[in-house]
Amino acid sequence: MTRLLPAAAAAWIVALCLIVVTAASPDSAVSVIPATFAVSVAFLCSGVGLALARRRALLPVVAVLLAIGASALSTAAYLDSIALGPASVAGARHVRVTAQVIVGADVRVRPEGTQVGARLVELSTVDGTWATQAPVLLRLGDDTITPGTEVRVTARAGPGDPLRGYAAVLATDSLEILGEPGPIMVIANAVRGGLRTALDGADPRAAALVEGLAVGDESAQPPELADEMRASGLSHLTAVSGGNTALVVGAVLIVAAFLGLGLAARAACALAALGIYVVIVGPQPSVLRAAAMGVVALAAMLAGGPRRGMAALAGSVLVLIVASPGLAGSWGFALSVAATAGLLVLAPTLVRRLRGDGSPVRRHVAEALAMTLAAQIATLPLIAAFGDGISLVAVPANLLAAPAVAPVTILGLLAAVISPLSPPLAHALAQLAEPPAAWVAWVAQQSAQLPGATLPWPGGMAGALLAALAAGALIVVMRRHRGRHERALQSRVMVGATIALALVAIFALRLPQRSGWPPPGWVVVACDVGQGDALVLRAAGAEAIVVDAGPDPQLIDRCLADLGIERVLLLVLTHPHADHVDGVPGVLDGRTVEEVLVSPLREPPEQAAKVDAWLTGIPVDVAQAGQRRTVGGIALTTLWPQRIIRGPESAPNNASVGLLAETAGVRILLLGDVETAAQVALRSSLGVAGVDIVKVPHHGSRYQDPALASWTGGRVALISVGADNRYGHPAAETLDQWRYAGAVIARTDEAGDVAVVAGPPLGVVTRRADSS
Repeated sequence: MTRLLPAAAAAWIVALCLIVVTAASPDSAVSVIPATFAVSVAFLCSGVGLALARRRALLPVVAVLLAIGASALSTAAYLDSIALGPASVAGARHVRVTAQVIVGADVRVRPEGTQVGARLVELSTVDGTWATQAPVLLRLGDDTITPGTEVRVTARAGPGDPLRGYAAVLATDSLEILGEPGPIMVIANAVRGGLRTALDGADPRAAALVEGLAVGDESAQPPELADEMRASGLSHLTAVSGGNTALVVGAVLIVAAFLGLGLAARAACALAALGIYVVIVGPQPSVLRAAAMGVVALAAMLAGGPRRGMAALAGSVLVLIVASPGLAGSWGFALSVAATAGLLVLAPTLVRRLRGDGSPVRRHVAEALAMTLAAQIATLPLIAAFGDGISLVAVPANLLAAPAVAPVTILGLLAAVISPLSPPLAHALAQLAEPPAAWVAWVAQQSAQLPGATLPWPGGMAGALLAALAAGALIVVMRRHRGRHERALQSRVMVGATIALALVAIFALRLPQRSGWPPPGWVVVACDVGQGDALVLRAAGAEAIVVDAGPDPQLIDRCLADLGIERVLLLVLTHPHADHVDGVPGVLDGRTVEEVLVSPLREPPEQAAKVDAWLTGIPVDVAQAGQRRTVGGIALTTLWPQRIIRGPESAPNNASVGLLAETAGVRILLLGDVETAAQVALRSSLGVAGVDIVKVPHHGSRYQDPALASWTGGRVALISVGADNRYGHPAAETLDQWRYAGAVIARTDEAGDVAVVAGPPLGVVTRRADSS
């Protein structure tokens, strides 16, 4: 173990650093990757040279040198295909391409269409044609496709992401099937589809969990369920993890032992079951990682001690990082390794402390509690780094949900396997899996709704370090050995740990950055950017649509960073006034912007020219009334401008891009700075009454159509406005109109950042930038 742990850690750190550097500065890849090849050879040669000396004391050094060399070499090759190949060049230039690809197994059907990883076979642009094996992400719109299919697509390329493991994003225009999946993939697709059919008529939330736990299909999971599972500390149960693979292998071993098979035969059966399971779920990296971690956890238990288990874990990490360097930047991989280490190192001590000499029932409860606590403590720093806060209900929620996990996994998997042979029997098994899955969903819902379910905690490195300090204090207390001065020592340790935890909590709660923000289930945030507009519509993961950028790059950058937004799928600049567009550099800072939508009236011209310069290299579309598009699961309809209105009012204001956005069952009306004339024209020509959220136009100025508030029927009125502004926004009469219409008014000058959370009912959550 002492030899493998440093080697595994070194391999992981080297791979992660190289990937992060390349992702942060793609231009550096040209010099970093060749240098890495040379350095890796030097480390490998040094390791081999020391190994030939045959000195036992040097073996740990040899292991580290070889691990660094192998990791650097494989990571350089990985980054070469992702950051330097023709696919990455096409993505960086946003050019149109024709690509021949083989579709991967990680197909995700989202409201906006199908998204799937794929492997390039051939890529063509106006500059030439290349044979390449680079991974890409396909966005297929309304098309659906079977994993393993070979297709030819025409698409617009967008920048890739080394951290997420693809060289480019291909937004497809057309698709031609060239070849059908192979026999193994056909069987796997039939099994996954059979489970979905067997779950027809089941509660959607329960069915989504059965599909996730049994076959790793997350496509049917509602966003609110994902938020509840995350808030309750149960997000590891939304898809396949190491625990699921351990359950499958463990079940096979139990059956094999019951049948009287020998050790070799039991091992062969378990290995065969694991291979079949990986084929059914799909051999994407996350599933391979989960399978490896499941095998490691099982091997550790069979080995009979944490020392051998940690050696097995370190060896597996080393092999996986060298074989698939992209795992170094995977949160899922890191969480699995941390949880497994916690089970191996902390759980045995916790079991001894908790079960004592009590009854069998107490021993079983103690073991379950020990496993849950060990995994939670070990993963605490990583969970804190997400910036979503720390769940205070995770331990009881996991204890309540734990008994249901095995039935859901095993029954769901049996239903999937049997479905091609006997649909009625598969349906019966799926019905048996539904109640325990519904129990898990209910536990998540009730736990997430408890007052104080989530402790606000800073995200990023600061939050991770604070959480590591808290976890370290807990570990010191738990692992204190018995001795003559046990009580005195434990008392001093407990007092010290309590003081440390109190200081950490106080310090954490005083930090404003991402402390419990954003709230679970948010659909739109009005950023507090002073006297200006900047709204963020939530898409999937770290993606969003941004409507206007406010007047200050630092303020919009802070808001997007606190929301965890790394990719802007669409930036809408309603009109080129400084209070809406001067923050554009803050949106672009460290983020990918895939497309921009602007007003057709480019006035004032000097502002429009400045914006155009900032947006060089990014596709820009001019808004046209009646346009419909779906971006990141958000349906957008362009309502305005239908025409340019000139007169006593501001022409650029009245030419603001007006949008109707629909997401998560919520309708949002975004009106920029349109004034009275444009509001009347809009209301007279459109029938969009019955929206849920309205961005009150022009910061709530007095230039309003008196009938606008009641016409929209908006239940929440967002007013983006600066405190003590010289314009007198928002006007008293405008506020009265929205109050009379029965809307909840949320103002950024009074409340800071304003988030609207999907219901029912809708909720408004606020956060001032100068408070936690």
